[in-house]
Amino acid sequence: MLRAKTRFDDSFKRIRNQDSIYKHLVSTLHFPEKDISDMLRSEVVYAVSSFDRFIHDIVKQGMVNIFMGNRPITGAYSNFSISLNQLQAIRIAGSIPPPQSIFENIIIEKHKHLSFQEPNKVSEALSLIWNENYKWQKIAICMGMTENDLKTELKNIVIRRNQIVHEGDLNIMTGQLQDIYYSDTVISVDFIEKLGNCIFSLI
Repeated sequence: MLRAKTRFDDSFKRIRNQDSIYKHLVSTLHFPEKDISDMLRSEVVYAVSSFDRFIHDIVKQGMVNIFMGNRPITGAYSNFSISLNQLQAIRIAGSIPPPQSIFENIIIEKHKHLSFQEPNKVSEALSLIWNENYKWQKIAICMGMTENDLKTELKNIVIRRNQIVHEGDLNIMTGQLQDIYYSDTVISVDFIEKLGNCIFSLI
């Protein structure tokens, strides 16, 4: 799990570095904010992508830990389906590669097309490694928010990320580029980082 957390932390260090460059360009070099607003958009995109990657990583590592007997089995883990060919590959695995490496590759292959950003998808993923019936309630307490507000905030950030990535952040009706504000970007990035940290502390 620590590898996943280290990668997550490193991602946000890079986001903070980019944020410092943005502030320098605006406050010291006096670049017009609108001319470099794509730097803010990239911060939002990168924050959500880093969170998505983090969920993939902790679920993968958690499932491997369960496979090796180092973590309690969950109901979702018990229902995780693999093919007979994959089962046979695990059974005949030797020391190179070991069975857990085969299993890890199976998880990667099965999850590689999935996105863990929306609250329901995040909850489904965490169910593979976390025996907790009220996941978002627990996370909301850690975040100092109500469960509804927490989910709404995450959904809104993901919606904006999708608008940037899939629609060029253009208003569908007018075709004009949507405004993005530094204060909103900071709130979104801080929220996603805190969310990842809370999840890590709870699982």
